[in-house]
Amino acid sequence: MHHEHEAVIERFKRYYADYRAAGDPDSSFASAYEALIYSVLDEVGQLAEEGRLEPIRGRIRELNEIRMSIGGSNDSVKERFEAELRERAAAVR
Repeated sequence: MHHEHEAVIERFKRYYADYRAAGDPDSSFASAYEALIYSVLDEVGQLAEEGRLEPIRGRIRELNEIRMSIGGSNDSVKERFEAELRERAAAVR
Protein backbone atom coordinates (compact mmCIF):
# COMPACT_ATOMS: atom_id res chain seq x y z
CA MET A 1 0.00 0.00 0.00
CA HIS A 2 1.40 3.38 -0.95
CA HIS A 3 0.97 6.59 0.99
CA GLU A 4 -1.04 9.28 -0.75
CA HIS A 5 1.22 11.74 -2.62
CA GLU A 6 4.40 9.99 -1.44
CA ALA A 7 7.35 10.52 -3.79
CA VAL A 8 8.59 7.27 -5.34
CA ILE A 9 12.09 7.75 -3.85
CA GLU A 10 10.57 8.20 -0.38
CA ARG A 11 8.58 5.00 -0.85
CA PHE A 12 11.82 3.25 -1.89
CA LYS A 13 13.56 4.53 1.26
CA ARG A 14 10.65 3.37 3.42
CA TYR A 15 10.67 -0.09 1.84
CA TYR A 16 14.45 -0.29 2.26
CA ALA A 17 14.21 0.61 5.94
CA ASP A 18 11.51 -2.03 6.45
CA TYR A 19 13.56 -4.77 4.74
CA ARG A 20 16.78 -3.59 6.37
CA ALA A 21 15.31 -4.15 9.82
CA ALA A 22 15.55 -7.89 9.13
CA GLY A 23 18.24 -8.26 6.47
CA ASP A 24 21.60 -7.24 5.09
CA PRO A 25 22.03 -4.16 2.85
CA ASP A 26 22.32 -6.07 -0.45
CA SER A 27 19.28 -8.30 -0.10
CA SER A 28 17.30 -5.45 1.50
CA PHE A 29 18.06 -3.16 -1.42
CA ALA A 30 17.08 -5.80 -4.00
CA SER A 31 13.87 -6.66 -2.14
CA ALA A 32 12.95 -3.00 -1.67
CA TYR A 33 13.56 -2.25 -5.36
CA GLU A 34 11.40 -5.20 -6.42
CA ALA A 35 8.63 -4.15 -4.03
CA LEU A 36 8.89 -0.59 -5.36
CA ILE A 37 8.46 -1.72 -8.97
CA TYR A 38 5.37 -3.75 -8.08
CA SER A 39 3.86 -0.94 -6.02
CA VAL A 40 4.40 1.62 -8.80
CA LEU A 41 2.85 -0.79 -11.32
CA ASP A 42 -0.17 -1.22 -9.04
CA GLU A 43 -0.47 2.53 -8.55
CA VAL A 44 -0.11 3.25 -12.28
CA GLY A 45 -2.79 0.63 -13.01
CA GLN A 46 -5.17 2.32 -10.59
CA LEU A 47 -4.41 5.76 -12.03
CA ALA A 48 -5.02 4.39 -15.54
CA GLU A 49 -8.40 3.03 -14.44
CA GLU A 50 -9.21 6.53 -13.21
CA GLY A 51 -7.99 8.06 -16.49
CA ARG A 52 -5.34 10.16 -14.71
CA LEU A 53 -2.50 10.50 -17.21
CA GLU A 54 -0.39 13.24 -15.55
CA PRO A 55 0.17 11.34 -12.29
CA ILE A 56 1.11 8.27 -14.36
CA ARG A 57 3.71 10.30 -16.25
CA GLY A 58 5.05 11.64 -12.97
CA ARG A 59 5.41 8.21 -11.38
CA ILE A 60 7.13 6.78 -14.47
CA ARG A 61 9.48 9.79 -14.59
CA GLU A 62 10.36 9.33 -10.90
CA LEU A 63 10.95 5.62 -11.40
CA ASN A 64 13.18 6.29 -14.41
CA GLU A 65 15.22 8.77 -12.35
CA ILE A 66 15.78 6.07 -9.73
CA ARG A 67 16.73 3.53 -12.38
CA MET A 68 19.24 5.95 -13.91
CA SER A 69 20.74 6.83 -10.52
CA ILE A 70 21.23 3.14 -9.80
CA GLY A 71 22.69 2.55 -13.27
CA GLY A 72 25.14 -0.31 -13.36
CA SER A 73 25.76 -0.13 -9.63
CA ASN A 74 23.42 0.51 -6.74
CA ASP A 75 26.24 1.14 -4.26
CA SER A 76 25.91 4.93 -4.04
CA VAL A 77 22.13 4.81 -3.59
CA LYS A 78 22.43 2.00 -1.04
CA GLU A 79 25.13 3.94 0.85
CA ARG A 80 22.86 7.01 0.96
CA PHE A 81 20.00 4.89 2.33
CA GLU A 82 22.32 3.38 4.95
CA ALA A 83 23.51 6.85 6.00
CA GLU A 84 19.91 8.03 6.38
CA LEU A 85 19.05 4.97 8.48
CA ARG A 86 22.02 5.69 10.77
CA GLU A 87 20.96 9.35 11.08
CA ARG A 88 17.40 8.35 11.95
CA ALA A 89 18.62 5.84 14.53
CA ALA A 90 20.90 8.46 16.11
CA ALA A 91 18.03 10.97 16.25
CA VAL A 92 15.85 8.47 18.12
CA ARG A 93 18.45 8.01 20.86
